[in-house]
Amino acid sequence: MPELTAVLQTGAIILAILLLGMLAMVFLLRALDMAGSRAKVPTLVLQPMRNVVKLLVALIVLTLVLGQFGIELMSILTATVALVAIGFFAVWSLVSHVTATFLLVVVKPFNMNDTVKFAGEEVKGKVVDINLFFTSLQTDDGDRYQVPNNLFFQKTLRRTPAPADKQVAIGERLGE
Repeated sequence: MPELTAVLQTGAIILAILLLGMLAMVFLLRALDMAGSRAKVPTLVLQPMRNVVKLLVALIVLTLVLGQFGIELMSILTATVALVAIGFFAVWSLVSHVTATFLLVVVKPFNMNDTVKFAGEEVKGKVVDINLFFTSLQTDDGDRYQVPNNLFFQKTLRRTPAPADKQVAIGERLGE
């Protein structure tokens, strides 16, 4: 009989958590809608905020319900967030280079065979190659600089266009 009482008590607590969670969600969404209408915030802007409120309330309710069964969801969430953060920082450099390469191809701040120089630095040369991570600049002495592609968006760049007959758009030779 005590086991049945414990099950019923846990069930009542879970039911109360679910009801309070639904009430909290309705209250918060209505408050958000009222604040949005008073401030004349477009629905398109308000919808992501509504989704965040729903997600947060659902996570809190889930944490409380699982806590009734002895499961520490916050420990699992903390470990997951830590792993995601470590993974995020591990790939940040790679994503930065690939994104910069995409932007170089789309924005075209320089072309192949153009001469580029970073302001205030000795790095200067003719653009001879570009790949997903680096742009190769060849100096007049024959030396080559491998410049990370994301550096072109962090430094001031001076571009001297190549003669018209030697100009090649950057996307045409990507990865050769």
